[in-house]
Amino acid sequence: TDELAGRDNFAFGVALAGGVVAVALILAGAGSGDISATLATEALLMTVYGVLGVVLLKIGLLINDAIMFNTFSLRESIAGRNMAASLVQSANLIALGLLIHGAIYWVEGFGWEAIVSMIVVFFLAQIVVLAVTRYRAAIYARRHAGESWQQAIENGNTALALRYAGHLIGIALASSSAGGMVAYVHGFVLGTYALWLGYALLLSALLTLFALAARKIILRGIDVIEEVDGQSNIGVAAIEAAIFIGIGLVFKTVIG
Repeated sequence: TDELAGRDNFAFGVALAGGVVAVALILAGAGSGDISATLATEALLMTVYGVLGVVLLKIGLLINDAIMFNTFSLRESIAGRNMAASLVQSANLIALGLLIHGAIYWVEGFGWEAIVSMIVVFFLAQIVVLAVTRYRAAIYARRHAGESWQQAIENGNTALALRYAGHLIGIALASSSAGGMVAYVHGFVLGTYALWLGYALLLSALLTLFALAARKIILRGIDVIEEVDGQSNIGVAAIEAAIFIGIGLVFKTVIG
């Protein structure tokens, strides 16, 4: 209440909104599938997955701060009204919500095996998120003679953050559909999880390639690097983000 209404911290509101969407995605995943035998069982399932999902979201935020964005504090930047940092945090939460949703949908039944599988897939998904983050940082450094992408986010380049948000959410959509390519096996089978991760990384790479090809057509004649990286053009960045998310949705629909 103090941040939103007292300090009018818009950045905090955007980050919190991402958390709300993430929780909704997790609950939607818990409510999918076959109807439980009784209303009490359905309520228990929703409660367990909902609480576990929120805990995993919190862990994801800690991982995001400690590993993904390790050169500055997203939390402090958001407190300082940095909209770029809030977009990054919001996108991370939504991506985690999508990945957890996909994990819940992939596992069969409700029990300790399903919960363990959900947790394992969640931590494997962090590898996918880290790959996207490091990819964007490497591309920025190559384009700008070794300059720091994270520093640009800390400095408030909202367009860079928006493009990253779209890329991350698109990757999450594609990766969450990896379960449609791997049959769920009851029990703790390492090969199954390794196969899930392999398909998730493959789908992420394919999405990135398709998005780059689509960008060349849709944004033909526009210097994307100058507009987004140099001029913080939110309009161009929004189109790039939409391309990533759009292709991710296609992957999700086709693969399941």
